[in-house]
Amino acid sequence: MVQIVNNKLFSGISPKELLEATYKASENFQVRAFFEAKEEILKTGKYSEQEFYEILDTMIDAETERKIVLDQLRGKKPLFLEEITKSIKAFLAENVIRDVIYLKEQGYVEEQVEIKTKTVIKKIKGEEKEVEEKEYFYRYQVKEVPHDFTEHYFEPVSIVFDSGVCCYCGWCSSVCPVNAIEVTADNLEIDDNICMKCGLCFTVCPRSFSIDQAYQSIKKLDKSLTYSEKIGGYINAYTGTTTKDEIKKVRQDGGIVTSLLEYLLENKLVDAIIAVQHSSDLWRPEPIIIDDVKDLYKTGGTKYANAPSLKIIDQAKKYNKIAIVGVPCMMKAIEKGTLFPSGLPFFKNIKYKVGLFCMESFSYLDIIKLAKDKFNQDINELTKMNIDKGKFIITLKSGEELAVDLKEVQSYARDNCHYCEDLTSDYADISVGSIGSQSGYSSVITRSKEGEEIFKGAVDAGLIEYQNLKEVKPGQGLVERIAISKRKKCKPIILETQKE
Repeated sequence: MVQIVNNKLFSGISPKELLEATYKASENFQVRAFFEAKEEILKTGKYSEQEFYEILDTMIDAETERKIVLDQLRGKKPLFLEEITKSIKAFLAENVIRDVIYLKEQGYVEEQVEIKTKTVIKKIKGEEKEVEEKEYFYRYQVKEVPHDFTEHYFEPVSIVFDSGVCCYCGWCSSVCPVNAIEVTADNLEIDDNICMKCGLCFTVCPRSFSIDQAYQSIKKLDKSLTYSEKIGGYINAYTGTTTKDEIKKVRQDGGIVTSLLEYLLENKLVDAIIAVQHSSDLWRPEPIIIDDVKDLYKTGGTKYANAPSLKIIDQAKKYNKIAIVGVPCMMKAIEKGTLFPSGLPFFKNIKYKVGLFCMESFSYLDIIKLAKDKFNQDINELTKMNIDKGKFIITLKSGEELAVDLKEVQSYARDNCHYCEDLTSDYADISVGSIGSQSGYSSVITRSKEGEEIFKGAVDAGLIEYQNLKEVKPGQGLVERIAISKRKKCKPIILETQKE
């Protein structure tokens, strides 16, 4: 818990201010719920007693910091996040950004959105046209609240499921301290007899409240990154292909993900990888922990049906360093679990996040239906599915390829995918997908120092050949066009309590 002596986090804060903020922090419902459920949490065995107190300490520290930020914001006019970080010097800028977003969810801070419309000239199908573009500006100001105000209580994540926007990533199941949540590819259930109503599941859920403004502001602080409204923050963008014949046999496009994972395991940069493989039902993917290179090729190729990969994160605690492969909603979930509620990752062994490009995914039953309705094929006859040049393509055991227009299969996609604005896994360390690259190649976006290092490491090891994505056709331009199209089509998330 907060200590006045030798506490570097609060070195610029007076003892009186720190004590008052800590007292207020101790009243936080999440802190109290976690502390009061200590016996049940330790009995579950997910967190050791040392981990329990480490999480509790960081929750109190983060809540104390928020109370200090709140006090320092009082009386100020509405400010952009960047302006707030310049006015509050006591804490790291990224911490202040994180704090303001969370204070908004707690009910203390109001987000004010200003929309400005401008007319720009754009070339559409070879013809220059005037089009209107909207710009959004977000400012934040402390609310005037009554003296008997109590901060917002976070409902269990079932509210996200009941609102029809759950992405079934499985993160809430792994984070839940008492194992009250069960997630499958198509369902979420909470055992009310076990649930301790701490709201941690809601806090870390990628679909509960938005962290987009925090992400953008934090990424813009990092001058080593290029920031794009279309594909997020990144270091470099490449197109690449594997050099290994064994990987070419199982790859979907360029075999980049499998090559990266092999590089990580072979060089002991990770002890294990969480990915997906085909289950006993072909095309029904299941999450798997891989800790041996010989099992790695089971995960090769794209699986278009959803799998709740993050539900097994807690089962990988025995490993010191792991990498996770997942779609955009999973990458956002992990990032959110790092930011909130305390800035301490629930699972500190996550070293690399490998994100996949994803427009949308399908349920297993809808994959079966799609194959039957559009191709008149049994799902077990398919050896490969692919999306390329606006077509949904299947390959049969006979080697024959069949294709339909991509628009014809979109009605089979999961509706909850339409609440996702992210095509290129903005929150990953390195993102990989087929869009923008030629057949047999994959597009790669490095988003962090770690992501750039492992890509170049795999190249130096002779596993990958590459070019700059801007130097090929259709290249980075196509990635950006499809990415901004997905952002514009994204549905707003409205939870049940917000509808009332």
